[in-house]
Amino acid sequence: MAAAKKPAKKVTKPSSRAPKAASSSRPVAEKYTSTALSLESVSQDFARADLRFDGVDHSQSTFEARVFLNNAEANEKTPTTPESGYAGRFHIFGHGGCFGDVGHCEVRGPRRPFDPRPAHPLTPATKIVIATQAIRQALGKGKQVTVTVVPIVLSGTKLCDFKKVLKFDKISVVTYR
Repeated sequence: MAAAKKPAKKVTKPSSRAPKAASSSRPVAEKYTSTALSLESVSQDFARADLRFDGVDHSQSTFEARVFLNNAEANEKTPTTPESGYAGRFHIFGHGGCFGDVGHCEVRGPRRPFDPRPAHPLTPATKIVIATQAIRQALGKGKQVTVTVVPIVLSGTKLCDFKKVLKFDKISVVTYR
């Protein structure tokens, strides 16, 4: 009796081209525009200037935050050039929402001194954008600046709020001599 032949497997080669992402399929998140921040105490002789974002939430989706100065009309299509007020960007690798029981994702108060355990994984982050040239340019136009942050959602889960991805406690301008 002759052995039955197995059908030949079709071998497909992986494509060398990455699939094109459809920009229209990306959710559009709400941008943030600050009230006017005073630059009165900032002198022109600084060596470096940062925009510091404290208490940044990273529990939801993954996103890129593009930061613009004195450009409240900025959006995801605004060029990232000094002429458009672009100061820099930061990225958040989001956790995709909470998959645990009630209270699982709540960060409970500050840690006690000498507590050797690591901080809660969802402890709010601090993000720094080195914005030396953008702050110098803004100082040339006045002693106040507005900060607009445009979040570009990169990924998330069905548990994420794609509209309100950008959440933080405080923004400040920090200079160094």
